[in-house]
Amino acid sequence: MSEVYGLIRKLGATSKYKGYYYVAEAVNMAKELQERPMKITKDIYPILARKYKSTPSNVEHNIRTLVNICWINHKEDLELIAGCSMEDKPTNSEFIDILAYYLNKTEEMSK
Repeated sequence: MSEVYGLIRKLGATSKYKGYYYVAEAVNMAKELQERPMKITKDIYPILARKYKSTPSNVEHNIRTLVNICWINHKEDLELIAGCSMEDKPTNSEFIDILAYYLNKTEEMSK
């Protein structure tokens, strides 16, 4: 989990945002779900909402806020992590997928 937190911090977000924790949990969940398509609204938001005693709508909003912060403040770093240039801000599910893929790739390379 510390790798996920470090990556999120590299993108300029801190633990003062609720989305920080939601994104970290979602990335770990996405890493485990890589064999099948990730359905963020069905697979991730409801689980995080239950865990953090919130609603799926609030989870979505807080993750979106975190994505906006990372996009505005560290777009270049996010593009490096994604491995491509991006015209538009990524969606929540794209952001989570980018981080999960990057961490999985980094773990495989360190083996």
